[in-house]
Amino acid sequence: AAKDAAPAANETAPASPGDRAKSEAEKILGTGWWGTGNYFSITKIVLFIIVFWLWVYTADWMNDDMEHRKVESREMRNLQFFLIYLIGSAIAFYIPTFWAAFPITVLVWIVPAVVYVKLRNKGLPEPEKVWTRDHIVYVYAVLLSKIGVKVKMKKRMSYETGVPVELAPTEKGAAPQVLQGRLILARNAPGYNDFRAYLYDGLLRGADAIMFDYTPQKTVVRHQIDGVWIEIIEVPRVVEKGKEKDKLELALEAGKLLLGANPADRRSKQGGPFVATLNKTKYDCEFVSQGTRGGEAMMIQFVRQKVAFNTLDELGLFPQVQERLRTFLNAPKGFFVISAPPANGLRSSADVFIRNCDRFTRDVAAVEDVMHPDRQIENIILNRYDSSKGESPMTVLPDIFFKEPQAVVVREMVNVDSLTLCCEEVVNNRLIISTIKAKDAVEAMFRFLAMKVDPQLFASALAGVVCQRLVRKLCPECKEGFQPPPQLLQSLGFAPGTVKELFRVRSPLPPELEQKRKPCSTCNDIGYKGRTAIFELIELNDELRSLLVTQPNPAAIRQAVVKQRQPGFLQYGAELVRQGITSVDELSRVLKM
Repeated sequence: AAKDAAPAANETAPASPGDRAKSEAEKILGTGWWGTGNYFSITKIVLFIIVFWLWVYTADWMNDDMEHRKVESREMRNLQFFLIYLIGSAIAFYIPTFWAAFPITVLVWIVPAVVYVKLRNKGLPEPEKVWTRDHIVYVYAVLLSKIGVKVKMKKRMSYETGVPVELAPTEKGAAPQVLQGRLILARNAPGYNDFRAYLYDGLLRGADAIMFDYTPQKTVVRHQIDGVWIEIIEVPRVVEKGKEKDKLELALEAGKLLLGANPADRRSKQGGPFVATLNKTKYDCEFVSQGTRGGEAMMIQFVRQKVAFNTLDELGLFPQVQERLRTFLNAPKGFFVISAPPANGLRSSADVFIRNCDRFTRDVAAVEDVMHPDRQIENIILNRYDSSKGESPMTVLPDIFFKEPQAVVVREMVNVDSLTLCCEEVVNNRLIISTIKAKDAVEAMFRFLAMKVDPQLFASALAGVVCQRLVRKLCPECKEGFQPPPQLLQSLGFAPGTVKELFRVRSPLPPELEQKRKPCSTCNDIGYKGRTAIFELIELNDELRSLLVTQPNPAAIRQAVVKQRQPGFLQYGAELVRQGITSVDELSRVLKM
């Protein structure tokens, strides 16, 4: 019995079904990253290396792709892609079950790559997208062609490559077949893609226009950004071997073909409209070329979507100026003038001023040329005339005044008859609001007088004039502060010691350090980004009215305005300088206009 009992004590209890299943699984899969006997599994390590190699290949492609497309956040995106894979792989390594851990290493490779591709493809033309059906077919065709297998696929046209800008001519009255024919000619021109590249660069930089000053020796490319022409590049004329024309000349000839102009004509004025589409946004463009003494000048203007301001605060007017403006706009009578130099936001500001006129407790009428429509403003009765038929505001003004509105808006005072009638109506307790292009408020007065209106009538009717100019705003990312000297503060009208710091465009470094400094991604190292307005508001009084009649001299009027201490551009601009919105150099540039 004792002999029988001994073996029984040494016997192992029979394994349960669950233990047997686990044992079988471990024989096949192993535990974690290890194989039988706690050694690394070759199969699992090979799978991991394959995924790692694919991740390295993807990371290298992403870096090259971002560098080629000049993505500003390239370094940050590379770091994100690396950290996601590193952290995910570390987590996967400590998960005990391999087939639960391995998919994580795949996901931390695939998911960030898919997100990048989706963001990358957004806004690009179809031929430039990756991981699409056509792209996959193309890749397979290239790979199979290396072993002699030919795959039939759609051929990518040359105009489908390059920058993501699509062009189309838009001449009014031209037949669709004619426009399509011009587009085909341009697309087949050797410089078509380069022409698109110049447009793409201008649109990305926020340019309102691109100027090409073409001479036999070189071509200078300038961009108009925030109202200032900035030289972007100077291109020497270098004709490649086997070609008769240089790269830029071919690009501009493609632009002429798009508009139906004659590429060989370098003297006559040519041009026309077209549409450029970038990231689903359409830009109306105007191309003009004209022969010059030394060669040819060409300009492309972009009509960008203008910002619609609605309030005086959005225009940036100081509270005290707003109060004075509302006094003029809601006065029972008077002739009030809104002015600005050309390309300084006259129409946009006039819209805001008129919107702040009381249009709900009194009748307000407006006169508009059907050839130059303005922004519609509610609660204003609109009366139109057609200048193309020889009509003028006088065509509709008598009927308007017969209906006795309290205020009338005549944006374009095109003749002396309209101006005279409006001045006469001021006597009948009527407010007249008009606009005119002028560099300052005094010049605006004299532009109306130049229309040969009776000076006494005009002076008695005129209540006030506001004029605005646009100044560039300092880039908030790269502007630098400095301690202003007392002489500078005095010239701006500030008492010594009252302003501790002003701001300016960042100073250049020595050449060896300047090359290492990272460019500003906000302003492209211009130093300014966007524009705001400075204002001059003159209120007419007996002294100024007398000078308009007896001594109609702009210098005398300006001197009287300064004596009366009516705030002008300098005072308004100095406050913007004090707040760090603009610089002394920019204010000086604008005041010299």
